[in-house]
Amino acid sequence: MELRKKFVIPLNEKKLPLFAETIGYNPDQEAITRHDGYPYFHWLQSINGTGTVHYAHQIITLPPAHGVLFMPNVPHSYTKQSHERWETCYLTFDGPFVKELLANLNLYKTTFFTWDKKAPLTVFIERALKQEETKRDTFNIKTSSLVYEFLLTIGRYAQLKENRLLRAERDLNDVIVWMQHNISNPEAGLEDMASLLNLSKRHFNDLFYQTYHITPYAFFISLRIKEAKNLLLNSDTLTIKHISEMTGFRSPSHFIATFRKLTGMSPGRYRELH
Repeated sequence: MELRKKFVIPLNEKKLPLFAETIGYNPDQEAITRHDGYPYFHWLQSINGTGTVHYAHQIITLPPAHGVLFMPNVPHSYTKQSHERWETCYLTFDGPFVKELLANLNLYKTTFFTWDKKAPLTVFIERALKQEETKRDTFNIKTSSLVYEFLLTIGRYAQLKENRLLRAERDLNDVIVWMQHNISNPEAGLEDMASLLNLSKRHFNDLFYQTYHITPYAFFISLRIKEAKNLLLNSDTLTIKHISEMTGFRSPSHFIATFRKLTGMSPGRYRELH
């Protein structure tokens, strides 16, 4: 399907309890930044590919069968996560009845959702766009009625993602604290971290990466290198061998190679320059 954006503001929008403003499809979503938000309620969902949404100091991934409902005038931005295409569709809407309906559905806040890929929500907007091509609706009343159906579909088929993410971040923060306390332990590894949350290593690794966009192993190494830098700068008497032991590396050669890979210089050179 090609790029589609249809403005559907009705002629008598003030008389309608709710109305659609735009409905559209984007085969390759461009980066968007709205410092003042969007003036209407704004739904965005992923069809293929993955996007990243920045909102209220949070970074949320939006893979297929995931969507976000932005409240009006809430600052946000979003962009695709990689060089691959990010295929999206969207719906913007408003009306005096929207707030009451969202409140009854307990959705009156910017909220992230996920759903089963087979659920009607996956193809709802695509079907609505096809209906627009075949129906004549001068006053856009039929199009606006889809907002009501759409919100009920969200309430029925979608699950809140935000609460799960916040809980995951809270749990993962405990793991990060554990990492900080185990920087000098060369035996500390992925299995220990996963067991803290009663997860498999694979599930834990995926959860950490989805939340922070870095593997737990790479994050742990970065903490060790950060501590090594601190020791290099604040103690002239500590040898490279001693620092490698204090930061959990099994050998000075492994420590030097890792330090050079992440900083572009050896630990000794780093100490000389600083």
